[in-house]
Amino acid sequence: MNVAFIVTDLSNTRIGGISRVATEVGRNLVALGHRVTAYVLRRDGAQSPLSFDGIELRYVEKFGTVNPDYPVVGFSHRAFRQLLDDLERESFDIVQTFNLNAIALPRFRGHLRAKQLPTVISSYETIMMDVRAKATEFRALPSMKTLLQVIAELYFALAHETRYLRLADAVITEDANTREALVKMRIPAKRIHLIPSGVDVELAKTAKPPASRRPWGDEGPVIGYIGRIDPRKGVQYLIDAMPRVLESYPTAHLVLAGGSRHGYDDVIRERVGSQRLDGRVHLLGRITRDILPYYKLMDVVVIPSLSEGIPITLGEAMAAEVPVVITRLPGVIPFVQPSDLVYWSDIASSESLAVSIMAALEDPDRKSRVQRAARFIAGYTWRAVAERHAEVYSSRLGDGGSRRGE
Repeated sequence: MNVAFIVTDLSNTRIGGISRVATEVGRNLVALGHRVTAYVLRRDGAQSPLSFDGIELRYVEKFGTVNPDYPVVGFSHRAFRQLLDDLERESFDIVQTFNLNAIALPRFRGHLRAKQLPTVISSYETIMMDVRAKATEFRALPSMKTLLQVIAELYFALAHETRYLRLADAVITEDANTREALVKMRIPAKRIHLIPSGVDVELAKTAKPPASRRPWGDEGPVIGYIGRIDPRKGVQYLIDAMPRVLESYPTAHLVLAGGSRHGYDDVIRERVGSQRLDGRVHLLGRITRDILPYYKLMDVVVIPSLSEGIPITLGEAMAAEVPVVITRLPGVIPFVQPSDLVYWSDIASSESLAVSIMAALEDPDRKSRVQRAARFIAGYTWRAVAERHAEVYSSRLGDGGSRRGE
């Protein structure tokens, strides 16, 4: 098949959930013999190769926007327009887009139908789910920035999300909770396909710790967080849990590996200072190289999210055989079976996080637990995920699309 992706970034310019999934699915589709062309945003200061891991890259040029870090609305319109221009000279079998990257679909769907080009949208969490998480954060830590984010996302949820999702020929999501939310939005259940994200199982297992200097030296235990520094990710509650952890583990360190948006890392630094945790909390910033070695630095990985589907971090930590503390996310609870493969925490509770972190550090059955978790996650490879995507694409072609280019 000849597949077109519309996604602002692949993981050669961004390390994050959507860019990571798009990259892994794309490179594994290529390995399976399909052709993948990705329409991506040209970023300032980033290299602009013609291909990345076998994925052909076509660039949407930079444009003026009020949010240069996440210009998804303007990007979506320009990417769909560029795709239609290219369809005058070549053909694709499927167009696959991700979350808000699909926002311009209502404007272009008629043109795509005329070309007999089915559209698949990956929706890893509805915008309204994110709105609720940010509203929870606003109640706990009021700020004008968070309030404006809630208002903006509420607008996108009410004015756009249902429209573009209903126009998709298929919707892919990774967890049962988001699937239920999509059904409540009256997305036909037969169009919704459940495909959890994958893991580089062997690479995560065999990765070696990075050789870079460790600000915390040889002290430990090391409590780790890997992901974006963002209110929805619940990092603020992890910071607030550390004083309690330090009462029992005075040489413990918290390591945060990930970039941020809108300067939220400065908010976290202020919180670290107010909790008198300087020297005990280390912000490594955005990791621009392979993230898997960083799991090997950590004695426990914490996923304190307020709202999320199935975090990629969960599977990677399991594959790396590192204990996981995770909040009781509705989409994760039915996924992790048996439930004792991880250490559960209440959502938005620093006290519960502290208790769960200490339980993970003190557990006499810890080694057996992480080994069972590694066996559980071994079946969720990115190749298997790509195969499932290809099955969804083929099913849409079988419903009336064209198999041009196969």
